[in-house]
Amino acid sequence: MKKRILYILLAIAVVAQFFQPDRSAPATDPANDMLAITKAPADIQQLVIGACYDCHSYKTNYPWYGKITPVNFIVQNHINEGREVLNFSLWDQFANSEAAGESGETIQESEMPPAYYRFMHGHGDLSAAQQQQLIAWFGSQGGAHGAGTESEKGEGTDND
Repeated sequence: MKKRILYILLAIAVVAQFFQPDRSAPATDPANDMLAITKAPADIQQLVIGACYDCHSYKTNYPWYGKITPVNFIVQNHINEGREVLNFSLWDQFANSEAAGESGETIQESEMPPAYYRFMHGHGDLSAAQQQQLIAWFGSQGGAHGAGTESEKGEGTDND
């Protein structure tokens, strides 16, 4: 009886591998990518691509375990959620978003990249110096997105 249950479970696991999440990415204009628009230096590009692009762009490099059901659905769900919040491939649409403006802050507070990502991806495990480098760079982009300072937007000034 135990052997039969084991064979059934094995068959289910094999059949499940034929079901994969949609990993397709729409065609995008490379000129709308955050790194192209901001003309980020090479060292910043390397850090952003390593720590952010897998989940926050259409340039995802899927890990080997991201192809195994049911893990593939969990990984794709995380990627879809990341792209929904902030997508560097569509910087023309996300540049003035709240998430873009808080990019440096989320790194500083160790919210990004998430601990599970840092654990599984060495390139996402930023040193303190690399984190500070990214925080400073995002900050130099006008609050990470070039929307201007609070006083330039007319906030925090007394117009009476």
